[in-house]
Amino acid sequence: MQVQPVKSALFPVSGCVWTIGDDKSRFYGGSEARARYAKTPTVRKVRMFGQVNERLETKKKFFEDAGILFEGISGIELHTPNEVNRRNFEQIAAALQEVHLVAAMVTANLFYTFGNGAFSSPVKWERQRAINYAKKAVDFAYKFKGILNHTPAIVYWPGGDGMHVPLQQDRVVALNLIVDALNQVMAYEKTKGGKLLFAGEAKPNEPKNVIFVPTTADFLALKYQLRPEFWPRFGVNPESAHEMLANMDPATPVALALALKSLFHYHANWQEGLKWDQDNGIQVNIMMLEAIHLMKLHGFTGFVGLDIQPRPSTADPLTVIENSVINLRLLEYWESKIDWDHIDVLRRAGKFENVQQYVNLVSLQLLPRDFDVKLLLSA
Repeated sequence: MQVQPVKSALFPVSGCVWTIGDDKSRFYGGSEARARYAKTPTVRKVRMFGQVNERLETKKKFFEDAGILFEGISGIELHTPNEVNRRNFEQIAAALQEVHLVAAMVTANLFYTFGNGAFSSPVKWERQRAINYAKKAVDFAYKFKGILNHTPAIVYWPGGDGMHVPLQQDRVVALNLIVDALNQVMAYEKTKGGKLLFAGEAKPNEPKNVIFVPTTADFLALKYQLRPEFWPRFGVNPESAHEMLANMDPATPVALALALKSLFHYHANWQEGLKWDQDNGIQVNIMMLEAIHLMKLHGFTGFVGLDIQPRPSTADPLTVIENSVINLRLLEYWESKIDWDHIDVLRRAGKFENVQQYVNLVSLQLLPRDFDVKLLLSA
């Protein structure tokens, strides 16, 4: 049975090149399939996202016949200098054009080489080197913008800004150094055009025992320590798994960022409790549904990035990307099928447990009986 797809906008989705293979990642340990891609050039990884879209295209009809709007990946996220640099930029830009993708995000890699911290380093030359890395990310963002006609976001993840042991550094001084570095980078960007949005990505710990800016709320507080002229262009990139590492649900940082008009990018993935940063693929559940609903309701138009990793035992690192795109589209479809006016009626009546039960029951009615799940997964 064919059903007319629901008419609603879908979030643009970006894939992360480090998902396919990263020569310094802990995620592919024990997997020959993953290790095979560890040294793969970035330009080939970009083309592999084109392969993901080809695979998704073969499954698109399954969803459209069920009335589910479906689109694949439209952007790529990259680090500089390890993934994009002056030596490979032209090749990467050409590959993006070849597979019809844009650069959705460019971020400086500030966590591989900065042993004493990056923006917060007490070592003057090391801190300046980190600032220069961030300025290079700005340069590449504008170069991508000029070629692909899309403005990437600049994400700052302070993975190198923290401590391994207590009292390693004066935290107040460290935070002030981070603010000063961000001011310098944003002032530099202003001279280039003042068009880029900057987004802080929080994580409570790892790779250091203590991270100086551990939560989305901390980043939003830090925002207002920047020069006021930069406030409109500095926001956040919450990551659902990172928030769960802080024992919060995915919707909490989304709501806070939306309320402060500071949600510029979003990383969707999943976490199984207070463990290491697992970067599991997106799951279809009510906690992710609430985050998606808030973004739909309050007008988020940025990219949803798939910051995910295949499990070490996987034979194919592209499958988790493919499945995460499918699960995001299922979440969006689920959100579109809920009668939110009825939710308001239940809320006003104080029937809060029935809100959750109603949403759960709607999820059981999403796919038609003739939807062949086994055939979909073998397509």
